Amino acid sequence: MSFGYHALGKREFIDQTLSINNTGRTSVVPTLAITAVDSTGKDLPDVRVTTAYGSDRGSLVVQHGGGYDILAFSGADAGQVADVRVTVKELVPADLPADSSAVEAKPADPAGQPLSKFDAFDQVVLKNPNNTAVSVRVVYLVYDQPKSGSPQQAVEVVPIGGLTTIPAGGTSSVTVSGDAKAAVQRFSGGPAVSVKTYFSR
Repeated sequence: MSFGYHALGKREFIDQTLSINNTGRTSVVPTLAITAVDSTGKDLPDVRVTTAYGSDRGSLVVQHGGGYDILAFSGADAGQVADVRVTVKELVPADLPADSSAVEAKPADPAGQPLSKFDAFDQVVLKNPNNTAVSVRVVYLVYDQPKSGSPQQAVEVVPIGGLTTIPAGGTSSVTVSGDAKAAVQRFSGGPAVSVKTYFSR
């Protein structure tokens, strides 16, 4: 596996992403140790690195070809982060087909009527476009509003539900409750929120 950190995403793409290149023939579940470094390559031990999709916790399934995670940095030296150093602590195989297409998360009201990610939605409808069942997790992301030229960071990462298996060509729904409901109520109408799914186990 190989990795690349991207502080600024291309247009319409997320900032502070870690690309994960999987050159193997099968999908895998990595557990990564991610260390923030400055522009000289020196470790920043006081900076805590967290992930949205759990690649540091063995939660993200990475297909053949690759995938990505979203990073956030906290601590006094967070502004000095220029790159990250990644070590693979564990790597286990996963049965996700290599050509599986992403599952889209669609916010909805209690009756299943579509809402936007900016609304105080009550459930998330997941449609599986694949001809095999897949398992995903859903997260609600809230981003900060940095000055121009600075990367945008996810300051709140709130799971919606747990691991959800969607049948081949079918749909499932995840109810927004608990911490997720509180977050959606609090940040609905905000300028920078997102609802994302990722393949998981």
